[in-house]
Amino acid sequence: MHSTGTSTLLAELRAFADGVAQTLGVARGLVEAGRTVDLGGLEDQVGLVCAKALDLPPAEGRLMRGDLMALLARTEALSVALLHARQMSNCQISN
Repeated sequence: MHSTGTSTLLAELRAFADGVAQTLGVARGLVEAGRTVDLGGLEDQVGLVCAKALDLPPAEGRLMRGDLMALLARTEALSVALLHARQMSNCQISN
């Protein structure tokens, strides 16, 4: 199969999205373990993945759907973990 510059961009973007997804997973694990995490810059990284996906030709952009859904799922899971940790912290303070 002939490799084009665009398919190389798609592969690079998928690798980047996977790295961001792994970071989200690690952050969630740390939060669930009761650790404090610095999420500074994470929003920018997720935004960059989305922006770069929009820059792809439509056919290749559609191929990113699964990767973007995975990022959404990891982001939502981290959000739930943060909410739970916050609730647990509030319970400990009031006791």
